[in-house]
Amino acid sequence: MSYVSKRALMKAGLLGLALGTGLALAPHDTRAQEIPYIEKPQKTMRLAHGVAPGMPYDTGAHRFAELVEQYTRGAIRVKVFPSSQLGLEQNTAKDVQLGTLDLTLIAINNASMWYKPLDVMIMPFIFRDRHHANAVVNGAVGKELFENYRKASGVRIVSVFEWGDRSIINKVRPINKPEDLKGVKIRLPKNAVMLDTYSALGATPAAIDWGELYSALQQGVADGLEGPPQGMLDMKFTDFLKNYSYVNIFYGLAVVLINDKAFDAMPKEHQQAILQAGYEAGEYQRWISAVSHLDGLKRLQETGVKVNMVADRNAFVEAVKPVYEKYSKEIGEDWIKKVRDAK
Repeated sequence: MSYVSKRALMKAGLLGLALGTGLALAPHDTRAQEIPYIEKPQKTMRLAHGVAPGMPYDTGAHRFAELVEQYTRGAIRVKVFPSSQLGLEQNTAKDVQLGTLDLTLIAINNASMWYKPLDVMIMPFIFRDRHHANAVVNGAVGKELFENYRKASGVRIVSVFEWGDRSIINKVRPINKPEDLKGVKIRLPKNAVMLDTYSALGATPAAIDWGELYSALQQGVADGLEGPPQGMLDMKFTDFLKNYSYVNIFYGLAVVLINDKAFDAMPKEHQQAILQAGYEAGEYQRWISAVSHLDGLKRLQETGVKVNMVADRNAFVEAVKPVYEKYSKEIGEDWIKKVRDAK
């Protein structure tokens, strides 16, 4: 060690620390050679999702990745793959179930294929507001529902994000009442509850995968879709869809999935780290998504989209009652009651 570097360290009060810990300080090398607190990387996990970089989904996914690395002290790193790089949502969910993919973030309506009661979370108008949704997600109802899902699917939910208030954007007309949807081709996920909901409202539903949606809208396969305002901007659907009707038929949740056997095989401290990271990332993501709705509504209008706020939803609520009659047995009347009664 040179005289200058020794003197600089002594001035900073760090020479004793460096010598006492055995920290090697090579001449002209200011990098720390070893910090025992930071573990050597043991595993890199891939997390897939279907939306563009920078959207609230993606921001939440990166927060999850940062927290996993922090709470495992560098032992586990998570690499995020956006924009359906690793496949469409239901395909990545199946890959997680098979154990060929570590993690995926998908809409909850695409996760219910193994356990139909999970569709209770996508029933029309089931949530009063976000306070109600948070009470379900973080409370006893969510805990029981997600545990039953784990047992049925072999896949564990480690975080809950949101897509948010799924309102209607289309190129035909503003939607103020169910009759306005007559003949309008609305793109929806491949979820029976959601398809039947829009049929009950008089629309012509079209089941189209998210990754194929932009071209489908361009080609006229669909006249519009439903989703949050920020999402419509980020995906550039506003290039050719100019009517946005804020009616919020569905509140869209999303889940981060991990293979349950792979999770159980991890050291307990890593399991706890992933669950803690999942909880915190979920709380963060649902917040930034909610905030983005306000900014998104303003930006929609700035791009020339006509925004109409539907204050009275009673006609829509009445129109979808047959959906509850059809699915109450499949989902379970008890689950519908539990979610509705959650506080």
